[in-house]
Amino acid sequence: MTTRLFSSLPLGVAAAAALLVAGCGSKSETEVASGTVTDPETGEKTDYKITSSADGEEGNISIRTEDGEMRFGGGAANAKLPAGIAPFPGAKMTGGFAASGKDGDGGMASFEAKAKAADVIAHFRKQAEGAGMKVTTEVKAGDTLMLGAEKEGADKTGIQVTATQAGDMVNGTVTYSTGG
Repeated sequence: MTTRLFSSLPLGVAAAAALLVAGCGSKSETEVASGTVTDPETGEKTDYKITSSADGEEGNISIRTEDGEMRFGGGAANAKLPAGIAPFPGAKMTGGFAASGKDGDGGMASFEAKAKAADVIAHFRKQAEGAGMKVTTEVKAGDTLMLGAEKEGADKTGIQVTATQAGDMVNGTVTYSTGG
């Protein structure tokens, strides 16, 4: 699903997106660029919109194709979690993306929290299991812990959590997909 959204993205839009993604998500955004691009081979149209904050530090990117839409940027407004999954208590949501299409929805939310990585993973494990998912993967690599869970019988529904300890802080991501 998301691969197709990116595969029809023209290089110029991708370059502009890379420049704005460093920090995104302000209430005082102005449009930097927008338009429609047509793939010369398939005729498929891709609409895009790029916004920036007044100070140039934040913004958002929106891409829409016939197959669905993707939005990404920084800040809590772009850090969406799937239904039934709550952030770690006290965590600051720092950014992410969400995509929707005919095959389902998905996204990624990044966060930081003053905590222990093991406590963050335990928090998301409990919620995933409460949502009917079965833990399928657990990995520890240095200061990073990872958890993967999937809903049985729903091959496109799952969650992956990464929590990296950095002193007394945890930097993490929650990546998810829901089948259509």
